[in-house]
Amino acid sequence: MSPSSRSIVVPGYEGRAARVPAGAALTITDLEGCQIGDLFVLCAADPAERLSPAVTRLVNFTPFPRVGERFYSNRRRALLLLEEDASPGPHDMTFAPCDREIYAELGAGNDHPNCRDNFFKAIAALGIAVDAHPDPVNVFQNTPIGADGHYTIGVTQTRPGDWVRFRAECDLVVVLTACSVDIPFEGVQPNGGRSTPLRLDIG
Repeated sequence: MSPSSRSIVVPGYEGRAARVPAGAALTITDLEGCQIGDLFVLCAADPAERLSPAVTRLVNFTPFPRVGERFYSNRRRALLLLEEDASPGPHDMTFAPCDREIYAELGAGNDHPNCRDNFFKAIAALGIAVDAHPDPVNVFQNTPIGADGHYTIGVTQTRPGDWVRFRAECDLVVVLTACSVDIPFEGVQPNGGRSTPLRLDIG
């Protein structure tokens, strides 16, 4: 194992940030199962360049990259390769991170943990200041579009130990948050009613 290899546990309801060198693998593992992870990706050299789901969809012409395809930045540069997927999927690349406002609307109060705030907390811990968050890659999120054109909210299908692996195409800063959803959406508990830990392995 490379001396720069490391393993980071992201507790439920929290986020963690890390610097990832070009060529390194990023493996996200669902430790307990049924947990969505929001993965935010920025270029280390210039955080204003960040992963763009819209550009990624345009280049690949798919809603989400397939194994062997890449994720692209807002400047159309390849940032990540989807190298291997040992989860049942599906994944999402259309939803914004959960925020305080959505939990307030659902009756959970104004200070519920959320992925947007957790992104800013995590990246600040690396000494990086940004004005806005990138749109995330929502790994393990089960929200397909139904025949009527609306999203279907499904329970996350991962089991303990399921994982997905990416490869960094350039030096990156990544933030992984364990999605804080613990209340029903349309009668469905996407995370099974609580937020549980994920692990991020780099190297």
